[in-house]
Amino acid sequence: MNDSTNRQIALKSFRKARGQAMRSVLQAKLTGRDNRLLPFDVIRDELRLLNPLYRGVQNIRLDDIVGSIGRYDDFTREFMPLKESTKERWVGVEALAYSDLGWPPIDVYKVGNVYFIKDGNHRTAVARQMGNIGIEAHVWAFPEEVEIDPDGELDDILIALGRQQFMKRTELDSVVPSNGINFTSAGRYPELIAQIENLRGKLTIIDDIETTFEQAVPLWYELIYMPTIQIIRESALIKQFPGRTEADLFIWLSIHRDQLVGRYGENDSLATLAQKLVDQYAEDTLERVSRQVRNLFGPDELPPLEE
Repeated sequence: MNDSTNRQIALKSFRKARGQAMRSVLQAKLTGRDNRLLPFDVIRDELRLLNPLYRGVQNIRLDDIVGSIGRYDDFTREFMPLKESTKERWVGVEALAYSDLGWPPIDVYKVGNVYFIKDGNHRTAVARQMGNIGIEAHVWAFPEEVEIDPDGELDDILIALGRQQFMKRTELDSVVPSNGINFTSAGRYPELIAQIENLRGKLTIIDDIETTFEQAVPLWYELIYMPTIQIIRESALIKQFPGRTEADLFIWLSIHRDQLVGRYGENDSLATLAQKLVDQYAEDTLERVSRQVRNLFGPDELPPLEE
């Protein structure tokens, strides 16, 4: 085929892909799901990734590529083009595929079971549109063993990764398999790690002997987490925040402890604070007090406990 024919084929392919992208955007709006690629930097920050190791050129599955570095707003999760401005680049890349030169391998970061594109977004998009199953790639792999749902939404993935990292660090799933620590918002698990470290430091001072992080984990669970959760369970507090979890309420109490002290008085533990809230609920209606709590911080300050 000559260059003119190649260009016409590529233009037709791009228009088809743009139509698919628009339908995908509409479907995402109707369902409330984010259909964009995952941003690598957000995933990296959540995992606090170490430096990757080069694993050579490999043939990787296109379905396992879920995100990008810097170009995640340009394509849908299926690598359909979201912007008309990508047309000329797309056409040039597809025309090259029909030539004798072909493509060089793309460059990707591997995180667990999925890949993020460092260079080669358009090659990947065109390869998918052409019906290819795989693509050659220079692979830099991070050593962390994590599982990422290729079809998951960013918030759900960040929550899952946070839990994986927390359980890996604390081994709490082995110590207490039914611990039930699950959040509905991302970024909450580091607060629990900070609490465990804080307890470890206090125990070291009290006992005048070094307390390890591993020793502090079950003590934190028994002395700090579970007493508060037990009070939450015995009250009707959690019922005022449908769709949220006991862990959500626990972390909210922890994060806003200083502000709650100003309203409900001093307390020596989160469990005591939770009990004070429950005691006031016994005097007032739940609806009134939960509304007062929301008004105290505003809806933007209370993401785990929205109505």
